[in-house]
Amino acid sequence: AMRLDIDVSGLEHVDPNRSYVVAPLHEGFADLIALQRLPLDMVYATAKELFSWDYLGSYLRASGQPVVSQESGATSYRAMLRAGKEATARNESLVVFPQGSILGIETAFQPGAFRVAEHLDVPVLPVVLTGAASVWDFPFSTRLNPGQSMRMEVLAPVSSKNAVASARSIETAMKDRALAASPAPRRFDPTRDGWWDGYRYEIDSRFPDLREKVADHRSAVTDIQATQSSAR
Repeated sequence: AMRLDIDVSGLEHVDPNRSYVVAPLHEGFADLIALQRLPLDMVYATAKELFSWDYLGSYLRASGQPVVSQESGATSYRAMLRAGKEATARNESLVVFPQGSILGIETAFQPGAFRVAEHLDVPVLPVVLTGAASVWDFPFSTRLNPGQSMRMEVLAPVSSKNAVASARSIETAMKDRALAASPAPRRFDPTRDGWWDGYRYEIDSRFPDLREKVADHRSAVTDIQATQSSAR
């Protein structure tokens, strides 16, 4: 019904008979549709808040998707590690979105996916995805847009022993591919999208102007909160 045109490349890098920590870029829920093109059985490390949604929450619980809390780094990591152990025991792969958000290409990777791969001794499979935001840019828009184009490029796997050490170079390579892709990746504009105060995200140092803007905003919010607290 969505009539999506998904340009897929790099499937030759995927061994259907082994497990991975699949590490895709993330800009929208349509990413899940593209990822179904991978010849792997997968479970997804899923943000806790999604389980409270009507219909989607029921599906996530029924399909056994592991819960990951983004508000606690240690708790989140333990949940991902437990999910990864269970998945690999079933010869499945664990999908972890390293950005931890769908704000845009500028959001920095978090280390959990790479640490889990190292601990489980399975390769990281980097997947460059663009175009999902044009399909459904939720929560910024409720409108579904059928007939859009997406692009998925699978990069060569990175061995578990190099996963953590190579995390930054993997992030750079993935984002370089995305920024050169068509359709283009989603860009984060806080004046349009909101500042998402209270949510855990950082801006990649490769985008210094936005990084500074977010830091200035957070500093101003902290100052306001401190003033309000002292006035009570």
